[in-house]
Order: sequence, then C-alpha cells, then structure tokens
Amino acid sequence: MSVRDQLYRSTTNKTFENEADLPSLPVPSLQSTLDLYLDTVKAVTNQEEYENTKKIVGQFISTDGPKIQNLLIERSQKSRNWLEDWWLNYAYLQQRSPLIPYCNMAAPYPIHEYWPPQRGSRVNRISLSLAYELEFWKMLRSQIMRPMVHRGVPWAMDQFKRLFNTCRIPGEERDSLNCWFITEDEGPPAPTNIIVLYRGYIFSFEAVDPQLEEPLTPQEIAFQLFYIEKWCQSQATDGPGVGALTVTDRSQWAKNRDYLIKLNTRNKKTIDRIEQSLFVIVFDDSEPTTQSQLLREAMCGDCKNRWADKSMSTIVFNNGLMGASGDHTPFDGLCTAILSHYIMISLDESKGVWKGSQKFREMPKAERLEFILDDYLIKEIDCSVSTYNQNCSDIQICHETFKGFGKAALRDHKFHPEAFTQVALQLAYYRMHGKPAPTYCTASTRQYYHGRTETCRSCFPESVEFCKSVIESKKSPGELYNQLSEAVSKFTKLMGEAMKGFGCDRHLMGLYLTCLEEGLELPDLFTDPSFIASGGGGNYILSTSCSGYWHICGGVPPMRDDGYGAFYGIEDNQITFCITAYKKCSETDPKAFFDNVAKSLMEMQQICISSKL
Repeated sequence: MSVRDQLYRSTTNKTFENEADLPSLPVPSLQSTLDLYLDTVKAVTNQEEYENTKKIVGQFISTDGPKIQNLLIERSQKSRNWLEDWWLNYAYLQQRSPLIPYCNMAAPYPIHEYWPPQRGSRVNRISLSLAYELEFWKMLRSQIMRPMVHRGVPWAMDQFKRLFNTCRIPGEERDSLNCWFITEDEGPPAPTNIIVLYRGYIFSFEAVDPQLEEPLTPQEIAFQLFYIEKWCQSQATDGPGVGALTVTDRSQWAKNRDYLIKLNTRNKKTIDRIEQSLFVIVFDDSEPTTQSQLLREAMCGDCKNRWADKSMSTIVFNNGLMGASGDHTPFDGLCTAILSHYIMISLDESKGVWKGSQKFREMPKAERLEFILDDYLIKEIDCSVSTYNQNCSDIQICHETFKGFGKAALRDHKFHPEAFTQVALQLAYYRMHGKPAPTYCTASTRQYYHGRTETCRSCFPESVEFCKSVIESKKSPGELYNQLSEAVSKFTKLMGEAMKGFGCDRHLMGLYLTCLEEGLELPDLFTDPSFIASGGGGNYILSTSCSGYWHICGGVPPMRDDGYGAFYGIEDNQITFCITAYKKCSETDPKAFFDNVAKSLMEMQQICISSKL
C-alpha cells in the first residue's frame, strides 16, 4: 500500500462516522475569558490604558456580564454549536466586500522537479491532477477517506462535504451558502460536471461515468480539455467574461445576478449548471515562474476567468504550473490543504505519470455555456474588471522559503515549531515597526461538533518582553533563552486552550452578539479603545496561520490596511512563508518583513545555541 493510501484511505472506518458523537462547543467561563483578554491588552497598551481597561472589565463582571453570559449559556443549551450560525453569518455571509481578492484563499502549487515550466504541457498536467482530485471526491462520497484524529481525539469532518458542489449565492444584504454534495448512503450523486473558464468563455463537461459512477481517466479528461483549449484559441475575440461580475461588491453582484436571471430564462439554467458543479478549472495564458508570481496570479489573476462564488477553482497556466483559489465561507484552509496534499503526494508517488486505468470511453463533448447579455450587463462587466484591477493593484505579495532550518532543529529544545515561528513573527514586526503587533493565529476547534476555529492571540507580555530584550541587546544568551522559552511555552499553552474552545475572541463575539440580538445596551467593554487595539472586531495587525507541516502555503490579504497576512508551512529543514500587505500603507513591505522574519529565526537559533555553550 502506498504512503498516500495509508494516510488517507480506510477499510474499517467511515469518513463521517464520528460526527454524531462529537461533543458540543463549550462556553468558557466569563472570568477565564476576561483574564485572557486583559493579558493580551497589557501587551499592546501603556499602563494608564491598561488600568482603564482593567477597570472596565471589573465593572462588566460585577454588572451586566453575568446576565449576558447566562443568556449565551441558554443559547448553547439549544444548539450543539452555539457559534456556528453566528460565525457563518457575521464572519462571512453578511460581509459585503468582494470575495476576490479580499476574502478567497489562494495558493501556488509547488513546482515539481518532474514538472518544470513547459509550454504545451498544461492539458496533460491538469488532467492528471484532476483525476486525483476526483479520486478524493470519490473517497468522500463513498466514505472511505480515513476520518481525522488528532492526538487520539476525533475531529469533525463536516467541512469536507462542502469542498465539492458548493457555492456562495449573493444577496443584497446577506449571502447564502448552498451545498448539493451528498454521500452514497444519502442518495444518487449531485451534479458531476466540471466548469472550465478560458478566455472569457465557459464550458461544462461530465467528469464521472454516470453508469458506473466512476471518475474519468486523465486521458478522457484531456480529450475534453484539448477540445476546449483549441476552440477558445481559434476564436477571433475573447468571450464576454461574465465571471467578472462575481468579483464585485456582494450587493452589486446580487443585483446583477437577479437582473441576469430575469433577462432570459436560459441564464438561470446556465447559472445553475455553474453553481451546482463539482468545481471550477481556469485556463490562464500567463506564465508565472516563481512561487510569488504563481500566488499573485492565483489571488489576483484575470477576473473574466473566475467564478468567485464557487468553493474551489484550480488554475493552470500556459507553462503547466498551477495555483488554486477557494471561497473561505464553507470551510477553513485546513480542508483545502488536505485536498492539495492528497493531490501533491499522488503526483509525487507517480512522478507525474498515471498508473491507473487506461480506459477511453465515448462521452458527450464539452458544452459551451452561453449567457444572454444586454448593454447594461456588458457595461457592468467592464466596471467590475476596472474596479477589480484597481483592488488587486494595491496588494503586495511575497512567497519565500526560509532555508536556514526547520522543525527538526527545534526538537533538542522541545520547542513547538509553530510557537517558535510565531515568536519570530513578533520579533520581526517589533524590529521593523518599533511596537508590538496584536496577532491572530488560527486554532482549530474541530474536536467539537461542527467546530471551525478560535483565535490564539500570540502577542502577549512574555513575547513582547523577549522582543524588547533582543532589540536592546542588554541580556546574556542564557537570559534571552529563558525569555524565549517562556514565550514559546506560553504560546503552546494558549494554543492548546484555544483548540479546546477556551480562547477569548469567539466568546467575546458571542457576548457582543447576545447584546445585539437581545436589544441590550452595549457594555463599555466593546467600545473601549483597547478592544480594537488588541485586535478585537477583526483588527489584528498580523493575520497568521499554519498551512501545515509541508511545502504547500497560500494565504489571503491582511485584515487591516496597515497590517500583514503571514502564513507558513513548516517542514523538517525549511519554513515557507506567504506574506501579504497593501501598497496604500507606506509603512508595510512584505519582502522586508520576510527578511526580518528570516533574521529573527536565525537570531533565535543562535540564542538557543549560545545558551548551551
């Protein structure tokens, strides 16, 4: 059995077998949440500001806090996950900003030694990649994918159901999320067509043999894709690029979608084919050659060949390299990372050569999907393209690999590699900007029913004190090592608690929304400047996440105009970073930030070595 099959396939356990038995998401105690909150406020405020916030917190505990907490507990007793609907609505569906480039996750696929950039290779390469992606779909549908277990604790798998046949539908005030995927136990499959976007045209073809419910082979997929590629290239002009309408403000796209549907009944059928499809493939004629260029095209490429609402889009470039873009609404980055890892490990084990069935069946030729448009919609497409290009021009991207060392070098010190990396991010920002950075770090709460994420706040007094000591250069290596050890241990502890649902952010959000829904006066806790200063309400200077312990690393733009997105993949001997920032802020520079992260990592390693001499 291959390593891939050992990791991902099971003959005894069903993919979603643990879902019904997962525990409910807990509500933390009011005191523990506020203690944690104060600790992170202390890291980013002066003494006077901190004492004022401490007073506000004390008043909250002695007055309105317990009442609001009890209302939240009552909500939790009526639902197995008190946060689920709130999180989906407030973090995603009610947001009105364009999905691309601001919200969708984007990533470059690693450049393989057996697949160097090569014109004329993209159809065969994407066909093989698609065959493995369809294998993953089949594993989920037949429930033979091994359910995930983290340190002996089963994790929720429900997000994987939304990888395929899923689409975010725009609304004027609030979007909705539709998922048509079902398992074999639940009935016949949802639509099994794939959408292909190229040069402004849209095609659809069946990716699964309807008789056997068996995915097409790479050669069968290639037949369809060669036809699409040649047809589009033979046209005198590009197609209308209706997909550009999906990258505008959500309320505007909702109006345009309604207009499109009312204009002609055929348009509704075409939209249904796209929205209910398995996923999207994009052919892109650009030829990026570095990881930064690949990520930029994946995040900010030609919007006439995007359908932002679809859960997943794979982008294949003219030189055979690939990237991906996905809506963050239905799932967290870990799900797409797992799918990408499955595809990558499959490609690595086969060295880019299909070892499976060589079938070639007669299948209906790919169908071109056409929208009926009028002058208003053509103008709206042009406006969408113009606004999108302007939005993308503001985004800076740096995708680099630090090759000094990786997690293997940290084992002697028993330092958790993510904790060590997080302290390096803190030190890099402090060195560049002369102040601490309130930081969001993703913690998975998938040990709970329908669990998604909690925030692990990695800017706390111990990490700030370590940063100050390194910059001031007044302490011995032994003293610095002790401070580093304290900061790493603190992060490790906080991450463990956050994964159990005991961070402070989701609880504070629950208390805030309880006030809104119950018509209660908003406590001073949420209007205090320290709430924003410490990152509350999505105001983190650093937005960070570990994409896994492998080379795959993507990201999203920063939460704030003056912030950074900082995402990382940690391997034994290197750490890959995806750093994003906005040009509009003259103080941020993603390449300079990466250079400072690399410098910080080397300094921290030297502290570890010197302390042992």
